[in-house]
Amino acid sequence: MKKTTKQVDNTSMAQLVEEMGPSLIPFRGGDVIEVKILDISRNKILVDVAGLTMGVIPQREFSTLVPEMKEGDKVLAYVLSMENNEGNVVLSLRRADRERVFRTLEEKFKEGQPVSVYVTKITRGGLVVDYGGLEGFTPVSQLAYSHFPRGAHSEGEIISRLSGLLNQTLQVKILSYNKRSNKLIFSEKEATLQTQSEKVQQLKINTVIKGIISGIADFGLFINLGEFEGLVHISEIAWEKVSNLRNMFKVGQEIEVMIIGVEKGRVFLSIKRLLPDPWAKKMAKYKIGDKVSGEVTKLTSFGVFVKIDESLDALCPLEKMGNGIKEPSEIFQLDEQYDFQIESVDLSSHKITLSQAKVKTKIKKKVKKTK
Repeated sequence: MKKTTKQVDNTSMAQLVEEMGPSLIPFRGGDVIEVKILDISRNKILVDVAGLTMGVIPQREFSTLVPEMKEGDKVLAYVLSMENNEGNVVLSLRRADRERVFRTLEEKFKEGQPVSVYVTKITRGGLVVDYGGLEGFTPVSQLAYSHFPRGAHSEGEIISRLSGLLNQTLQVKILSYNKRSNKLIFSEKEATLQTQSEKVQQLKINTVIKGIISGIADFGLFINLGEFEGLVHISEIAWEKVSNLRNMFKVGQEIEVMIIGVEKGRVFLSIKRLLPDPWAKKMAKYKIGDKVSGEVTKLTSFGVFVKIDESLDALCPLEKMGNGIKEPSEIFQLDEQYDFQIESVDLSSHKITLSQAKVKTKIKKKVKKTK
């Protein structure tokens, strides 16, 4: 390739820069600038610098990306020297890598696009990763559900669970980056969220499926359903009150669950809805319109709570007590028995609504048992 060096009289580039400053040459030593590749050889790369002069990148200043470069490509280079013995600007790709990486990060961050990182170290708090020669971090809380160390508490357990990710490449999204401090935070969870959400939305409510318990918390069970994870809240474990899930279940246990909800990529499951509802069974002997007798257990401004069976509680709202009644205490007394009529029954929420307006008020004194 024929090399043409632009000259201005017999004055050197360095002298012109010193005398005229940025009015002539829009860069200085230490700047990172964009150059166009003219020729690539084994020991150097020749480039066009801002259409003003030729530049040279010596072999020792190559970067790992050189094998992917070709003539005509525009790349970032660091200005080492304004002029060598041949009158060319001396540049470095290696030293421009940091700037190149941050520019790429900025573009990917704005577009919400994932990037690939390489796991170099495992810690209790998460994964130390490499991106383009820069060190970053993926917190445990930002791992995909398939990699999250569910149920691990000690440092040894967490590191052991994550050890299989060492020297692996992960797809992540950029949560934050700081060029000045070189602080990079990535999220594997965010990178998989869209794909997972699309798959989750295809699930059908009331479908019964099998899964593996992947974690146990005080508030419920985490269930591995293959491509995603679901939660059985403690209120959906059994019809009766449950206190200690760790005494009832084990991590790795296979279990059958029902899908009861899907929201924002999350799956909500139930175990108890696969079992007979004892409340519904007891309620089967009653129907709307039936006359029942019950004990008032609580007085409130909006109504009274009534126990009509050992395990059946109901509410008689103020508006169902008859015209002119402003306070429940006008016609009801705590711990006394009254006659009511069943107005409505909600089997799903276990709610019974009573009425007193259609029943003649009748107080039945509670008989005290004598020894």
